[in-house]
Amino acid sequence: MKRLISAVAGLALVTAACQDFNTPSDQSPEAPSIDAAPELDSAQVQATASAHIWAVVDQNGNLIHGNRTTGVVKLGPGQYEVSFNRNLTSCAYVATTRNAYSQAIQASTAGGHLSANGVYVETKNQGGGLTDGPFDLVVTCGGTGIRYAVVGYSADLVRSTSGTTLSFLGAGRYNIRFANPVTGCAFIATLADPGSALVYSPSGVYTGSGPDANTVYIETKNPGGGLQDGVPFHLELICSSTANARYAVVRATGAKQRSSSGMTTIRPSTGNFQISSNSLGISACATVATRGSVDTAVPFNPATVEIVPGPTNYSIDVQVRQLLFFGGALRNLAFHAASVC
Repeated sequence: MKRLISAVAGLALVTAACQDFNTPSDQSPEAPSIDAAPELDSAQVQATASAHIWAVVDQNGNLIHGNRTTGVVKLGPGQYEVSFNRNLTSCAYVATTRNAYSQAIQASTAGGHLSANGVYVETKNQGGGLTDGPFDLVVTCGGTGIRYAVVGYSADLVRSTSGTTLSFLGAGRYNIRFANPVTGCAFIATLADPGSALVYSPSGVYTGSGPDANTVYIETKNPGGGLQDGVPFHLELICSSTANARYAVVRATGAKQRSSSGMTTIRPSTGNFQISSNSLGISACATVATRGSVDTAVPFNPATVEIVPGPTNYSIDVQVRQLLFFGGALRNLAFHAASVC
């Protein structure tokens, strides 16, 4: 597959150093931690577990874990297509890279390039160059407890969960309002084409709470951290009521702001966070994450967020770094994360 890669001026390039699963800034004040509403019981979880669509893929294009997956094709450096057992053209796709290099890479998604049952994923360094990288992918088409919104290049709501509305606030800022409260959820967003085209320019998508209980606030930024219009993205909400999933919204200190019940969060070292569940083996799930605020504060400091294996089957680690434009160092910044099984 041939394509033109446009690098971002002033950024250095990052140096590149199967089976289905059936079994704000550091100083910003933050509210006290709260637990969300109780989880669904085990019978409800088992009844809907097979409905989730997700995959964990290594940098060589091998499927490590997944549900409803039918295969992965590596199309070229940093270019992958993950196929599933249903048509996905009406769905949303969020993906997060796993840490593989000394600096973070980032993932973007689009509809399948090979078939309507696929999701196309690109992994790039922060200069915009395609770079092989492992990633976790979660797809939602509605009906499984994951609400979603897909926003296009013209600040248009392309598709979404029923009852969702979009308000464009200008300069890369959006309010997305859902029909029901989102206060017991994590807000996961990915740079993503609304159809099956390519997203050429690297950009960031950042989440936070909106002005009321039903609204998610979104900012889109360029690699230098400035607000940027014309950035398409997909948003998914993983909530306390989402069966066979766990989430945590984590403060810069490592303490949780809100989470599924039975979740603990800590920060073992600068920029390294650990999320643990007392009842679900999340290490074999797909984990996706987004830099975002824990409340209505603007997620001012842009950063990358990547997944790292945790020390046990019940844990996953998350690594947060400054954008490479600002040096790429590990930083203590708030984020949203969720594991879907």
